[in-house]
Amino acid sequence: MIGKGNVFMTVDSWFSNYVSENINIDSKKSTGARNSRNWLTSNIKDLSQRNEKNLELYSGSEFALKMGSFARKTQIRPLDDVDQMIIFSAKGSTANLDTSQWNQVFINVPNSAPELKKMDGENGLSSIKVLNYLKQLLNGVSQYQSADIKRSQQALRLELSSYDWGFDIVPGFRTVADGQGYYYYIIPNGEGAWEKTDPRIDRQNLTEYQKEASIDLREVVRILKYWRKAHNAVCKLNSYALETMVLDFIDTNPIYSNSREFVESFLLYLSKAVFDSVQDRKGFQGNLNFLDFTARLEIQKKAIYYHDVIKEANKYETESMSEQAIKSWTKFFGN
Repeated sequence: MIGKGNVFMTVDSWFSNYVSENINIDSKKSTGARNSRNWLTSNIKDLSQRNEKNLELYSGSEFALKMGSFARKTQIRPLDDVDQMIIFSAKGSTANLDTSQWNQVFINVPNSAPELKKMDGENGLSSIKVLNYLKQLLNGVSQYQSADIKRSQQALRLELSSYDWGFDIVPGFRTVADGQGYYYYIIPNGEGAWEKTDPRIDRQNLTEYQKEASIDLREVVRILKYWRKAHNAVCKLNSYALETMVLDFIDTNPIYSNSREFVESFLLYLSKAVFDSVQDRKGFQGNLNFLDFTARLEIQKKAIYYHDVIKEANKYETESMSEQAIKSWTKFFGN
């Protein structure tokens, strides 16, 4: 145990305390972000229904779909963005959904949908024009009139001075369900066309893996994201790719006694897997590992170095050398 004043702390209690105070988002802040997101979507729905010339939202409550790391509960401090998809009715539109290029989808709007049709571009429905429409719609919310709303490739960024976080709002459409009842979503690709996605799969994957895990899997993902952010070389690895690699690791290493043991084993795995492809589990994007050889080599060196640091920390813990173990973990966390 390590003493702090008159209080003695085990590695386990120190670790839990560090993660709680530095990595996990405060529960009150999470609740506030969810409430503000719900308020945002309810206002979008209300505004959309005020004028028949506005684009029609998808039916029922399905017009609003949570997405991103906040929805998956893998976001780390500080809570700076909340992602939200707003789904519009496609009004009978068609698209080249059988294309092998996941991010080159073109939507053809029928003449029977004039309000949507007028947003056509050179190659069918323009995602840029739909984003601009959504920006104009948000300007109709009185509380957002002084807000900073900017279009950034695939999304609108809504910044409010009353919140620590902002919203990344993405317009989208839902595909028609196939014979098995499966459907997915089409969102802007940042260049005027559209791309395929399905945030539900990412959330469901984590939920299913958590059922078999003996540890808090989402918290482990957050710990590794925090480590990634703390070290410049590792930051080159996309956060979403890292999250995918955690699930890939579990497929071949399903047994671990605690989060600290998991981190040690995963870092060794990462040192090798960083040279491999990382396949998108949604089945759309293909390989998520876009790093060049130099970047992969830098990450490998960091992963090996910190694997050895954590291996030492875990050894210290088994030998009841808490102070030395905590020093090693402090190094891992970048402090």
